[in-house]
Amino acid sequence: MGEPLIQVIDLCKDYVMGDNVVHALAGVSLRIDHGEFVAVMGPSGSGKTTFMNMIGCLDRPSGGRYLFDSDEVSTFSSDQLAELRNRRIGFVFQQFNLLPRITALENVALPLAYGNRPRAERKKMALEALREVGLAQRTDHRPVQLSGGQQQRVAIARALVGTPSLILADEPTGALDSKTGVEIMALLQDLNARGITILLVTHEPEIAEFANRVILFKDGRVVKDVHQASASARDRIAGVTAAAIAHGVAAQ
Repeated sequence: MGEPLIQVIDLCKDYVMGDNVVHALAGVSLRIDHGEFVAVMGPSGSGKTTFMNMIGCLDRPSGGRYLFDSDEVSTFSSDQLAELRNRRIGFVFQQFNLLPRITALENVALPLAYGNRPRAERKKMALEALREVGLAQRTDHRPVQLSGGQQQRVAIARALVGTPSLILADEPTGALDSKTGVEIMALLQDLNARGITILLVTHEPEIAEFANRVILFKDGRVVKDVHQASASARDRIAGVTAAAIAHGVAAQ
């Protein structure tokens, strides 16, 4: 077994609220290997979002260690954390977080601007990322001109554009209907098949089925960590499509 992409050891995060201390993470230790597709679940307040924020370098732990590809992230400066986020980690959110006044292409290229890449290179890379998610014909559309599923594909293209090692997806299907949600999961499975590690936060068991590992948080601790045979999102889509066609034929 090689070195993991992510390893946390006794990771803790405390929040002081008045006279009380909330232990959002209470000594979490686990590893996530290169190429895994992991779903993180748990009730509200369980620590799953805090864990995601730690892994995404959006917040610092109160204690413990965090290693990303063997680098001791818990000792990084703010500039080093920003560089890691920009170059190695892609983010996908429930509400898409697209800027409404710029095009899909410009939204996707935005993270590259922080990396000081030339404009022509940014455009080329953004176009390729949109092509990978099936939106090469929507480059000039603004978010309001796109469906919810298309907006989430733009968000995934934005996460992809810097060729990350890891994609963090926080409830990526939460604002979508069930069919579109499965289509987004099929896309994430395709990216995972290319070797990109996926860490997904979800409260929906049917979405967690598409991962090959499920980690359950409760009270700031990991209470369950199981590997599973992942369901095929593309097979699920094909089944729904076939059923719809059969229903249409029967109705005629």
